[in-house]
Amino acid sequence: MRDAMKYLIVPCLLAMTGCEVLYDANRDKIGEYCNSLNNFDDRNACRKRNQTSYQEYVQQRDKLKQGQSDK
Repeated sequence: MRDAMKYLIVPCLLAMTGCEVLYDANRDKIGEYCNSLNNFDDRNACRKRNQTSYQEYVQQRDKLKQGQSDK
């Protein structure tokens, strides 16, 4: 029974944290792109667009979902 629980819990934990890991990895790649921009204003605008954390993204997404379900 214990082994069965281990096989159920581990994939669930990986699935829950997997999205955040992918989001952060993508943010890192976008950050590298932003740093490669030559124009100072473009570089700063790119960095500003890329500073949303995963938790902030989830909160914004949930607010938008709430707004759509109210209609």
